[in-house]
Amino acid sequence: MSKKAKQRDVQLRGLPLNGRNAALRALLLTDQGHSAQRALALVLDVRGEQPRQSSAKEMTVASQVVGLSFQDRALCTELVYGCLRTEIRLDFILFTVLPKPQSLPRPMLLILAIAVYGLLFQDKVPAHAVIHEAVEQVRQLFGQGLSRVANGALRSLQRAGQEPLQESFYIPKDSGAKARATDAAEASFSAQCVFYSLPLWIGKLWQKAYGEEAFQALLRRSFERPYSALRINAAHPRARELFDALALSVEAAAPPVKIGQWGLAFAPGQLPREALGQDLRQWQGQGALSFQSAGSQMALLELGLDAWREPVWDACAGYGGKSMALMERGVPVGLCTDCSRARLRGLPAQCATLGLAKPVLCLADATHPPVRRWNGHILVDAPCSGLGVLARRPDIRRREPQHLAELEVLQRAMLGKLGGMLQPGKELAYITCTLNPAENELAVEYLLDKNKNLRLIRQWQTSHEHPWLEGMYGALLRNEG
Repeated sequence: MSKKAKQRDVQLRGLPLNGRNAALRALLLTDQGHSAQRALALVLDVRGEQPRQSSAKEMTVASQVVGLSFQDRALCTELVYGCLRTEIRLDFILFTVLPKPQSLPRPMLLILAIAVYGLLFQDKVPAHAVIHEAVEQVRQLFGQGLSRVANGALRSLQRAGQEPLQESFYIPKDSGAKARATDAAEASFSAQCVFYSLPLWIGKLWQKAYGEEAFQALLRRSFERPYSALRINAAHPRARELFDALALSVEAAAPPVKIGQWGLAFAPGQLPREALGQDLRQWQGQGALSFQSAGSQMALLELGLDAWREPVWDACAGYGGKSMALMERGVPVGLCTDCSRARLRGLPAQCATLGLAKPVLCLADATHPPVRRWNGHILVDAPCSGLGVLARRPDIRRREPQHLAELEVLQRAMLGKLGGMLQPGKELAYITCTLNPAENELAVEYLLDKNKNLRLIRQWQTSHEHPWLEGMYGALLRNEG
């Protein structure tokens, strides 16, 4: 085993059971390629529902954290999402305060990243406590020598005061007054991207596609913590009572935002733990509510899909969130297909819990449909780059731009195949959670050029300055032939 691999697989069992150490374990799992959601599921609920069987290596990293208190679980979740959302800024700081960061063990760098996040973004946690715990973690895992390195780095950051909270701190040091104007502009752009932890390639894409003003708004939104949202099941006997209770459950300074008749979006940190004397998870288990992002709920409503009354084929059903939402509103979803067995297998239990009729399920790629003809509407919630939901899915920041071209080919293949199957008078809805014209407007233009019988009925995209809704896109097309 290489030295690097040994560093990655360092045993963590000697660390005490708390939220920060659980976050370290989860971040190590994201290094193995897992999403933040998957890593947290492994670490915080090892015995709970898993998308697939966990490997021995995953279970070794995730072990010994079951039994964390609610407070520690919440802290772990905040640190994992927070560190991934601010990772580019944290890395810049670590490379500033450490002499040779690339030579240090990866777990040590993650411990320091968690500490830097705490110093910059956790006002309620005393700085001395953050530094002490990080130094002690490093000492336990790597010895006294590296603990002194950790202490020196964090003390250097502490002496910097408010500087790391300013964009100017992230401007390359060689871009002074003598730099050419173009160099200065590039340095400023780079500093903004680092400050808001946005990969340069995404920043350039947004700036070119939407202009400077929108780029600035998207920078800020992608860096902020996202709203949490849930959807009340209108068919539940206590639906109205529960909705009203949740709508009034937080302080007047931050009331939840209503999404249609049955959805609610809560500001960061404002999602209540209970309502009407029961934990929200209990209500979920009784089929009274589901957790679904505000953007997903809004896309269905903005496109008017809740008015569909003919059979619907959800061609990229995933875990079934949009299908469940439509069925709760009386839309007859008859077929759900997806290329992932792990995503599909939870749908029957969801339907049973929510009191909904189970649609036909089929493991199939949307580019190779399992049916030759579908006499109804088609929903395509397409696989996409996810650039509209960077705040909620911060691990997307780690992806490389090369995958965009692959996604664009896949999306067009899906649209070409499904658009060609759409019957006269029927509609196709195309939805993504990305902000990239090539995956959105240009994909729809491709379909319209390919099939002259199709007409664009409605097109919607979240405004770039929207205060609480993440970036979503949707288009509704009808076969007029």
